[in-house]
Amino acid sequence: MWHIGQVVVACFQLFIAGRAVAPILTPAQIQYLADINASAVIASKAAEEELLSKFRSAAFHLELIRNGAWQLASTPPAALLAQLRETLRTIEYTTNFGVDPAWRMAHPGEPALGIDTIEQFGYIPNMWELRSLKSPLVNGTPDAQWSILEAAERGIYELPLTSAPLPIGPNRSQASERPQYIAGNLRRIDIGVARYGAYAAVLRNDVVRERAAIIATDSGGWENACNSSVAPISRWMPVIGHVLTTCTGVKAKGNLDHQLHVISTNTKEWRADSLARLMYQLLTPTATAAPLETLYYTEVGVLGHVRPQDIKLLVASFPGLFGTAEAWNLRLYCIKHRLPLAWAFHRGETWAESTSNPSEWLPYAPAVEQVGAARLLDPETAMVTNATRHLLPSWRAVWNTVFSEIEARHNSTKVPELQPVDFKAWWNRLADLGGEVQTLRPGECQSADLCFGTIRTVSGTMDCVCREVPQSEAGVANTDAVSGFQRSPAVATDEQAPVII
Repeated sequence: MWHIGQVVVACFQLFIAGRAVAPILTPAQIQYLADINASAVIASKAAEEELLSKFRSAAFHLELIRNGAWQLASTPPAALLAQLRETLRTIEYTTNFGVDPAWRMAHPGEPALGIDTIEQFGYIPNMWELRSLKSPLVNGTPDAQWSILEAAERGIYELPLTSAPLPIGPNRSQASERPQYIAGNLRRIDIGVARYGAYAAVLRNDVVRERAAIIATDSGGWENACNSSVAPISRWMPVIGHVLTTCTGVKAKGNLDHQLHVISTNTKEWRADSLARLMYQLLTPTATAAPLETLYYTEVGVLGHVRPQDIKLLVASFPGLFGTAEAWNLRLYCIKHRLPLAWAFHRGETWAESTSNPSEWLPYAPAVEQVGAARLLDPETAMVTNATRHLLPSWRAVWNTVFSEIEARHNSTKVPELQPVDFKAWWNRLADLGGEVQTLRPGECQSADLCFGTIRTVSGTMDCVCREVPQSEAGVANTDAVSGFQRSPAVATDEQAPVII
């Protein structure tokens, strides 16, 4: 007679097999994810009462009021829990990469992973694969960083690895056993986690659901700060880390549908964070965040290569890249792979500028990041979404004009350096034409697998914006087929599905 755990594993394997994951994941990885699913169901359920207890506390309500979240403070605990659960199903999962021309000018000759590298591989390579190939992209990575990755993947994620430990490490084939690190964009920042790059690939939520383990915080940061058995990258990391974190442990793993215990652990781990603060930022459209808070993400270890068909949206820095040759390279990549492209204003700063002021990243620094800021859908790739029917005929022509104006300013040596106010003026001209995509929130679309936001229609309602994929890929994020196209079924107006705050 089968044990209940064996039944769960068998059912999960059948589910995965039906979704054509076998070519992407090894049998050991499928078993690993099945085990996580079984334990996450129990752990997430157990966390419900803990969260409800905190929602009832006076300290929680006072913190909500201090943040100006009066409506949340008057919401019953059970309703708050329901909103949290639904919000977590629509959270974006992003991986940032690449730099902008301003950074390249300041760091001539330094390699950086970009669209050309991803095109060369056919997917976003992980660091271990680049190491096995002796790529210049990781030549500057210190031995301590590799040891921290190894410790996290063996100790926190407990991955099924066949490679020899360091200093040997995995060969190229074994590198596919290692995860691609993705961030749960809990603060809904338009550029993702800006610290890591000027581009953000937003993964399909079904990819995260089927191929990922979720932990409470950045594993590398935790290992640096809290694991005394590995050498930190800097001797100051443990000191700073113990100021910022409690080091209580982040080994519990969840998945997209069962992660309440992960969220609870996340708010315990960061000393400057709180459950009330996170709930305010998750559920209040007008919330703000400090730059350091954008690093309070949940970390997602995605197994298998992250390929174009695993992505629902590419986002790029408007101040850093629009009006440059790199913008056209990005557009061509998106057109080739039928990926929607959106632009992020991100305070009107280039990526190099947004990461250059250390004081902004201190605890309790001012909250200057807008939570859930709108993005602009690029007209050159809008045809791979369902949004084209909502765009004005003059849309593309005005975009081309603005692109040329910014390009001319970038190339001119006789005018002052561009400022955020300059980019804001150009941004507003484009936004006035339509094409502003609001961040996806609960109740707006039937599914977050392919939908990535909402757009205002000419009648004033809000319509879901979704990537349109090959018919053979629809609902199956783990195949390589590329023929036949259909419209995403996850399209609704705000009249049909009211927004939950």
